Amino acid sequence: MPNIRPLTASLSLLTMAFVGLTPALYATIAEAQDPPATTYQPGFWQPVGRFDPKKPVKVKLVNKTDVALDYDISNLESFPPASVAPGETVLLENFGDNAYIMVYPENATPSTPEQSFLLKFTVPVDARTQMVGADNVAVITVTKGDVNIEERFYGHRSINLQPTGAIFFY
Repeated sequence: MPNIRPLTASLSLLTMAFVGLTPALYATIAEAQDPPATTYQPGFWQPVGRFDPKKPVKVKLVNKTDVALDYDISNLESFPPASVAPGETVLLENFGDNAYIMVYPENATPSTPEQSFLLKFTVPVDARTQMVGADNVAVITVTKGDVNIEERFYGHRSINLQPTGAIFFY
């Protein structure tokens, strides 16, 4: 007659191992938080708006300051640096769907501390979709900000349009 003791010992050991692991299998199931965790964190890493990357994007640069502003599209030799006068608007187009547009005061070095200021950019977007206007035109308004008002705000210098349709200000 065959010896069944090793077989029953093996089955007992296997059963104990399975029963011992059963709580670990169920321990990985987690219930949702109440309320669910939010993933949105405000900050410069969030896009300020979006455009439709399937259509040509245009940027309307509106100078609401009292100084002339120079602007340039990086890595685009066919688009030379240019200037927009106080109160004027320029339309930038035909640069693709990916661009860094640098904007800076024509006279970047103020004569006195009282003449120091920061540039602030704003873009109106649909509150629900965060999309720019119907014609895929991002209207960027440039205003002056006071150096002493916001300690953690260092001023905008660049508009970044990404191939995904995201618009960032840096």
